[in-house]
Amino acid sequence: MDKKVQLNNEEKMDGFLVDRSRQSAMRELKLTLKNDVVFRSVFRRSKKGLQGLLGALLNAPPESIRDIEFLDTHLDQEYPEDKEGILDLRILCQNKRHINIEMQMYHVNYWEDRSLFYNSKLFVSSVRKGEDYRNAKACIHIGILDFTLFPDQKEFYSIHKITNIKTGRIYSDKLAFHVVELSKLKQASETERGTDVYRWARLISAGSIQEMKTLAKGDEYMKETVDTFEDFSLDDEERYRAFRREMAIMDRKAEMKDAYEDGVEQGIEQGLKQGNEQGKQELVLNMLRSGISIERIASMANLSVDLIREWEKMADQS
Repeated sequence: MDKKVQLNNEEKMDGFLVDRSRQSAMRELKLTLKNDVVFRSVFRRSKKGLQGLLGALLNAPPESIRDIEFLDTHLDQEYPEDKEGILDLRILCQNKRHINIEMQMYHVNYWEDRSLFYNSKLFVSSVRKGEDYRNAKACIHIGILDFTLFPDQKEFYSIHKITNIKTGRIYSDKLAFHVVELSKLKQASETERGTDVYRWARLISAGSIQEMKTLAKGDEYMKETVDTFEDFSLDDEERYRAFRREMAIMDRKAEMKDAYEDGVEQGIEQGLKQGNEQGKQELVLNMLRSGISIERIASMANLSVDLIREWEKMADQS
């Protein structure tokens, strides 16, 4: 049974009263593992599921991922003016490796800088004052992204380390960045489809409990994750937070889409105003090829429909 929010007409959480239109929209939403609130809750409750996920991401047998300890997700600030770091899942594994897992549902500008910031703070915090530098623990940042970070890269899963750019020699094994791009799963190669990472990425992306159960067949770690997802009983506040988060993400994506389209339109209008006759003609023809209507182009460019049609006809004949 898919998880749908159950809200009373006058439910109030954190001093926030939900209006009825919002309640109606929430009832239509389904929680999935891509929701970072749910992701964090499920994998904190299911250490066996977390073992399976980490085993796939680190290319290690799940049973070898032992002594998992959840740490405070707020990274230390040495000075009051330091930027605060808040992580989704911060894990200490066998007292040897710090692992940060972030589930990101929408596009974030400068993700590489963000992950570098978090992993660097994690690395610094792994050594206490007075300790030898050699005591610094390996720090692994894992970003599971519901957007495309590297458009020119086909692989949905990639691992990045500091290396010698000429020889490829790794400078240090103590900093690593793992990136899972869920948007690329459909174009994964046959080789990638045979990996455990691919199956876990599919599980996280699954839109229904039925799909999750199908994917988990024959895998005890994935089954444990699905069972936890299906049966976990979030308290009212946490369940509410998960759906509030889902609504916020939907609003954020809509705002980003509108901003992008407005920016493109403004750029086109500016180009049309500033360009010479030939440049305007080329831009208008490109807009036509992209599917923008003649009437809209005429309005944006302050040109007549007849002139645009004449340019189109000339282009077809050339």
